[in-house]
Amino acid sequence: MADSDREVAPGSGDTSRGSTAEVVERLGCEIVGGRKRRGLHLTVEAVVDEFGVTRPMAREVLQILHQKGLVNLQPRIGATVQALGDWDLLDREVITWRLEEAPDSQMRSLTQLREMIEPWAARTAATWRPAEICLDLVGLSHRLRDLSLDPDFDEPERGFDIREDFRDVDALFHQTLLLGSRNELLLPLAYPVKKALDHRIDRDWAGLHPESAVMPAFADAAFGTVKPYPLRPQPIAMWFHIGLAHAVDQGLSTAAGAFAEAILAEMQHGRLKDPAVRSRLREGLSQLNIKGLRAEDRDPFRKAIHEIVQRRHIPVVVMGVTGSGKTTIGKLLAASLGTPYEEGDLFHPPQNLTQMAQGIPLDDRSRSPWLAGIARRIAVTDPDDGLVITCSALKRIYREVLRAANPQTLFVHLTIEPGAAAARVASRDSHFMPASLVNSQFDTLEPLEPDETGLTLEATMPPLQIVSTIQTHQAHLRRRPKPHEDAT
Repeated sequence: MADSDREVAPGSGDTSRGSTAEVVERLGCEIVGGRKRRGLHLTVEAVVDEFGVTRPMAREVLQILHQKGLVNLQPRIGATVQALGDWDLLDREVITWRLEEAPDSQMRSLTQLREMIEPWAARTAATWRPAEICLDLVGLSHRLRDLSLDPDFDEPERGFDIREDFRDVDALFHQTLLLGSRNELLLPLAYPVKKALDHRIDRDWAGLHPESAVMPAFADAAFGTVKPYPLRPQPIAMWFHIGLAHAVDQGLSTAAGAFAEAILAEMQHGRLKDPAVRSRLREGLSQLNIKGLRAEDRDPFRKAIHEIVQRRHIPVVVMGVTGSGKTTIGKLLAASLGTPYEEGDLFHPPQNLTQMAQGIPLDDRSRSPWLAGIARRIAVTDPDDGLVITCSALKRIYREVLRAANPQTLFVHLTIEPGAAAARVASRDSHFMPASLVNSQFDTLEPLEPDETGLTLEATMPPLQIVSTIQTHQAHLRRRPKPHEDAT
């Protein structure tokens, strides 16, 4: 129980119990965050002076931190700050403080812990097949998917309760899995697992971040590092949970382990590309009796897992006139999909940038090398990686050049009124494109036609809503592109 949760005994005379907990947290965070270096000597007097507390309270604070392993408290000597290896790393408050002070490091450690225990727990649960555990896992997995499909999930305010419900159901699913292993030593690990799940959706949800300023560049992310939580749960992750639940219910230990591993791989950069992960997932799918799933889920489940085993991403070109928000949407979309992002303007030769900066519009001839460069980038896109790239792509013939590089390329056209576009461009502090060229772009623009593979969206929609709409559209795409849909 956390110190702040303990009751004060009547008549104890300690009316500062909450303050004790507060000082414990402040000092604990300083140690965990490295602001109190390893080996530092902490006296009772030092704590009294720094935090303005009484000597009895300072002694109690150091005793609590001693119990957590953050300091080594010795009589007549005082406390010495300990190294990370001496901390009680499974202590609830230590976990919380580490998530506050060093979230990337702590999330990496918690994820590695989950990688070690969850696939094993899944295999063991499938061996035991306790009836109530099977029933709970199946029910929770479908509840998760239902919540993930709620239209308001990706709404920052309206979706708060839905995301909170999803977070709690997800934590309960994984706690139930550990319980199903019937190994009592795994039960204390349920809390670290819950904290890892909570942190991703409470603190690392993409919708909490303004635009893409704090979103890491997925193209530069290290293999296996934990991704920010997407705008809404990826459909494949929900199918992995359903596959795991039914594998346990059917007593398929190998398949259960494979689906548990896939759940963890989906949340990390690049892990689903691992041939070993895919091979085990393919084997798990072959073992699972699809008829055990709800009738309406069988085909979507099979197709979703098959597609991830074969893993193919189509390139996405975010197009539109200058000022339509291509860069903002492109970065957000790439971050949400977990694909590399490329800024199309960087493919312009220097003379094009100089010409536009002088207020001279580009023509077909001057745009030719620029389009050729973007087409080459699309052509070399690894289907395992995918690509989101910005390009005005104003004319159909320009889009044909890009489409020739990969016929499956999806074009997302952000539409905007000339006045709004001009206002946006005029507000930019440093950009080669002057507002005077906005009208020339509208003169050149040829909107997507019905036979083109693409999606048209209003640029004035909230960015997160635009990204969510694109994701929903992509989720319905099959291997062959669909005709252009107007979603304005």
